[in-house]
Amino acid sequence: MAQNIYILYDEQTEYVTNKVCENIFVDKKIYSPNSELTTEILKKISNECFTEYFYVIVTDKELCFSNFDFTYKPNEWDKKYVNIWNNDITVRLFNTDIVSENPSKFNDTELKAGNISIKSTMCKIYTYPIFDIIFLSFDEEYADENYNRLRSRFPRIKRIHNIRGILEAHKAAARLSDTDMFYVVDADAEIIPSFNFDYQPHSLDRKSVHVWHSRNPVNDLEYGYGGIKLFPTNLLRTYDGSPIDFTTTVSNSLKVLSEVASITKFNTDPFSAWRSAFRECVKLASKIIHNQDNTETEYRLSVWCTKGEDREFGDFTIMGANEGADFGRKNMNRPDLLGLINDFEWLAKRFSS
Repeated sequence: MAQNIYILYDEQTEYVTNKVCENIFVDKKIYSPNSELTTEILKKISNECFTEYFYVIVTDKELCFSNFDFTYKPNEWDKKYVNIWNNDITVRLFNTDIVSENPSKFNDTELKAGNISIKSTMCKIYTYPIFDIIFLSFDEEYADENYNRLRSRFPRIKRIHNIRGILEAHKAAARLSDTDMFYVVDADAEIIPSFNFDYQPHSLDRKSVHVWHSRNPVNDLEYGYGGIKLFPTNLLRTYDGSPIDFTTTVSNSLKVLSEVASITKFNTDPFSAWRSAFRECVKLASKIIHNQDNTETEYRLSVWCTKGEDREFGDFTIMGANEGADFGRKNMNRPDLLGLINDFEWLAKRFSS
């Protein structure tokens, strides 16, 4: 028989607490500021608990207990200990009678002071959720090669191909996703070998858009342009705002991670190099990006417009950057015209003219 399970939560952790409760049966959710395990809570639990032991879970990240059924009971000589796993106090197992005798000996204050006898079993009893990875492609020269390379590392990857419109492609990806959040990988991205798509957001960040830095192969800039993104699925499915730079507006919160997770190899041919630079520099010059830092923006714009001519298709990159900067400045108050950067047919005609 499973022991009783209790989970503590506060305003910051309620979302992931509810996700854990979808994964396992929890006898009771208990509200506690800062999710603190207090003497009062321990007294209440031990008085009402009908099993020999009880578990307390305190977490700010979603947990999955796929291979643990909570029937574990320590040996008789270990019941005086608070049992944990893998030196991790996220999940603690208490003997009900011993806690009932003196609950003040087992609260978080005593834990932090090092006054509780703990026994750790060296194994992990939970995992973190695995988010979908969705690869977006349209007409990129090496899209198939990049997709197959990524699929060999991460077989769970899914693909959206040939959807017109950047926002429309992302919304199609959101509809395809079966997880609460999902990663988006652009077709021109070469993933750094050390990046494993295993990031776990804090409870407060589950509705944030996360963007990793990417390296620009022409001018060596490293920031969110072309970077891997982690989107909250439902927010993107229901988004009805501006399509121009929706990454920064689909959520009220944008979290930028400075780890370089990819190289954005957009410079595969003259048009791709020009188009990528034009689109990005329209955004930078028009100040359309939500909450952008003007000093940082002007620096990036300057680098796009001047650096990397000696790199492959660097001349077309610089050309596109300067034309995009000019277009963005002239039309910064014309969202109808700025929106043309997501019309690839219009971009092709402008490049050819």
